[in-house]
Amino acid sequence: MDATHLDTFVTALIDDLAPAGEGTDRSLFDLLDCPRPVVDEPALLAVLVAAVTARNLFDHVIASAVAATERLGIPARRHLRSGADLLTSIGVAPGVALRAVRVGRAAPMLPALTCQQRLGGLGIEFADAVGRGVAHIAARVELTEEDRAAVVTKLMIQTTPAQVSEKAREIAIEKAATQPQEEGAVPVAENTDLNDMTLVQTDDGRVSATIDLDVLTGEELFAALDPLCRPVPLPDGSPDPRPAGRRRADAFGQLLRDYLSSQRRPTSGGVLPHVTLIRPATIRPGARGQECVDTLGFGGPVSATTADLISCDSTLTAVIVDGAGAPLDVGRAERLFTPNIRKGLAVRDRGCAFPGCGRPVSWCDAHHIQPWNSAGTTCVDNGVLLCRSHHTAIHHGGWQVYLGPDRHPWFIPPHDPAEPQPAHLRSHARRTMTDLPTAA
Repeated sequence: MDATHLDTFVTALIDDLAPAGEGTDRSLFDLLDCPRPVVDEPALLAVLVAAVTARNLFDHVIASAVAATERLGIPARRHLRSGADLLTSIGVAPGVALRAVRVGRAAPMLPALTCQQRLGGLGIEFADAVGRGVAHIAARVELTEEDRAAVVTKLMIQTTPAQVSEKAREIAIEKAATQPQEEGAVPVAENTDLNDMTLVQTDDGRVSATIDLDVLTGEELFAALDPLCRPVPLPDGSPDPRPAGRRRADAFGQLLRDYLSSQRRPTSGGVLPHVTLIRPATIRPGARGQECVDTLGFGGPVSATTADLISCDSTLTAVIVDGAGAPLDVGRAERLFTPNIRKGLAVRDRGCAFPGCGRPVSWCDAHHIQPWNSAGTTCVDNGVLLCRSHHTAIHHGGWQVYLGPDRHPWFIPPHDPAEPQPAHLRSHARRTMTDLPTAA
């Protein structure tokens, strides 16, 4: 069989999936588009099984073919870096292309796995999980051909790719514990060559990460996260409702923001790397159209609410200055809160102003009380310092903030607009029981 035979099969399948005219025999299109109750049940199940088998076989053909092109040097002759780039150039998604290349390259070392793929009995996702599991074990302990075959057998009897990965880690730990360490060898736990991290954007736009670190780097991560993971009681004194995983994720986000705000870090393209919000030129403040969507440089489209959250403390003429000539009100000449205005906010708010929080100034964003894109100005009286968690609560959680007659921030908890407003809460730095402007 060659490409001509495959083309013939594909053409026949395309024809059978096209709507058939009246009076013709019942086609695959008819079976899928308007199945008959009970009568077509066996046929539908048979089509489903055959299609899955065919998919597995075609995935195997793709993985094997792209590995063959790499052995022949075809990608390089087409000025491409790898077989994955070759697949991408013909319309395959990058993640799918990389997986096909991994499976194709691993096939010669995993004959039992390849045999099952040739029978259509294994999907490429499962085969990739087995290949990565074997590689995970081989990086930690030396495997003979017999050991490798036994490991493949153990991994192939698992049910899902996730179970394969879990079993591979279990086997690696067991084998590492039973093998003596050579003199001078680096223990697995301390071997930085095994460090690995994956970042994958999910179908709903979120980012899923897995990390595998040596013990020292892991200890540094624990030490960095620990002070940021502590529960923060709510304004009424009740416990922090965030589970440990959420607090840990929030703390990791704070580490990233602190790093991106630092001047002592590598540049990207000659400038300090930071979050980039891409806004179409047709979007104007206060008149955002449904057809124009803000996007992130890496993460893709985001909602208007998240775009406003980013814009609060990121990079149009009257300027008000204090007695020393430092600007305290730059009107709309600047969207960013200037260093001098942030100093003024720091003196007033002493950290996150949200009731009961008080996280330090260095952890805080400067939030426009009246949004900048709704004619809000950049000044001390239109700003408030908020940690990222409570900044998000203002934009996404229904909380409101305003500057009271005492020129301190006051907060309104989320409530039903049809019901009376709940009691307003004083800022973290405002401890007096009065809102008189002369109060200390």
